[in-house]
Amino acid sequence: MQFSFTRLLIAALLGLGLLQSCTTETSTFCGDGIQNGNETGIDCGGDCPPCASYSIEGHAQKGPFLNGSSVFLAALDSNLNQVGISYNSQILDNSGYFFFSALNLPSSYVSLRADGFYFNEVCGNPSAAQITLNAVSNLSSVPAVNVNTLTHLEKARVEYLVANGTSFAQAKDQALKEILSIFNIDTTMAMPGAELLSIANSSVYDGVLIAITSILQGYRSESEFSDLMANLVTDLRTDGILNSASLASELISHAQLLDTAGIRQNIIDRYDAMGITVNVPAFGQHIQNYINNTTHQVQSTVVDYPVNGLNGLNLLNATDSTYTAGDFHSLVANRPNNCLSLKVVIEKISGNCPFGCWYYSVSSVQNWNISSYDQTTQSQIFISTGLETDLALGFDSGRYKLSMYINDQPVPNRVKIIKVN
Repeated sequence: MQFSFTRLLIAALLGLGLLQSCTTETSTFCGDGIQNGNETGIDCGGDCPPCASYSIEGHAQKGPFLNGSSVFLAALDSNLNQVGISYNSQILDNSGYFFFSALNLPSSYVSLRADGFYFNEVCGNPSAAQITLNAVSNLSSVPAVNVNTLTHLEKARVEYLVANGTSFAQAKDQALKEILSIFNIDTTMAMPGAELLSIANSSVYDGVLIAITSILQGYRSESEFSDLMANLVTDLRTDGILNSASLASELISHAQLLDTAGIRQNIIDRYDAMGITVNVPAFGQHIQNYINNTTHQVQSTVVDYPVNGLNGLNLLNATDSTYTAGDFHSLVANRPNNCLSLKVVIEKISGNCPFGCWYYSVSSVQNWNISSYDQTTQSQIFISTGLETDLALGFDSGRYKLSMYINDQPVPNRVKIIKVN
């Protein structure tokens, strides 16, 4: 009697769906387009067929990230939402190379984040602090995934477009073209995805990456670079247009000062030190085209010329043009770093002084290398030898021209005319 009751109870439970058959091989959730049940991905893993396996490689570059920097990968669904699966790896050499082997992922969409020190291609030396660069990619459509400045700038914009109904492929194409437009790059070029570009490669498209990366780096510190990138990402996210005049000014002010020949040699030398020969593509033309055709306006200077110095009103400031004869004034210019040079040339325009028309206190000289006074041209050269400078300088009555040359450019970056009464 007991045996029959047990059989009847089991039959009833099965009828109510409270027991599952041991022979069930595939979950009823498989194929519904969502990760549910005991799936480890969308319609895969658990009771569903195994998730796809991916091996992923690429390079993290600003300049290249240094050996030992970290790389984080997060699995995404087709809407670019994280699904709770992630992996960590490291940069394996100074070319920024990383590799993930045989990852079981629920879909082909992933985000990548590289954190670490990097080679500064503008200054030609390793960074003093770490930065972060991001990327989002569809692994089914690319052979490798590089993480660089373009993948970082486009990521939030791509996510926004996908969340609002744009396909991933269209979002990637649109976001990249919007970034290129900011720098007056021809958007009709058949550009490959941003994650396929590399500063170590030689195509015209890689030259675009080098040009934009160099402008973004400029003569900024790592914190200044990170701040600029974060603000650009925020500005571009919802409409793909650079709306901030101050950010636009930041870009053009540094672009105008870049030494493209020096950048090219820095990249060649860096890879040569790793035993890698690179053929750096022409990229200076993109920077010059941006300088010539952009509507961005310079609103600030890369070198800081404060209003006052230790010895009074600064002769180089952007606000004053009239100074008092017989008084000492400051000659102050603060450079952002040592990879940017500064030379100031002072010339007499008019005045009654027959000999030297200005004079300085030797004991006040702070980080200026001063030439002899040139009687023929009635001029004198002051070269900055430190990041912060100062000097007590006095003038006789007259008008004078102060020309500021950055990185030994043939034309002064800035010219100021002063009147001394």
